[in-house]
Amino acid sequence: MPEIQDFGVTVEEYLEGLEAGIDILELKRLEASGIPTDLALELMNIMPKVANGTATHEEIIRGLKIMSPSRRETLK
Repeated sequence: MPEIQDFGVTVEEYLEGLEAGIDILELKRLEASGIPTDLALELMNIMPKVANGTATHEEIIRGLKIMSPSRRETLK
């Protein structure tokens, strides 16, 4: 079972994020792993496309670069 992490997000903040189309907890998890906010949001848009098979090759490669700390620096 994965460890439960407290990102300090209130229920209200979480619900506001969902209304805006953003999973705040996922965003906080990605940020905690070292991914800057702008790239984390971009990755969150790419991941569902990869899961349902509609991502382009370029999106897949960009997502992998975002997730890889050594490649992430080349994106800025």
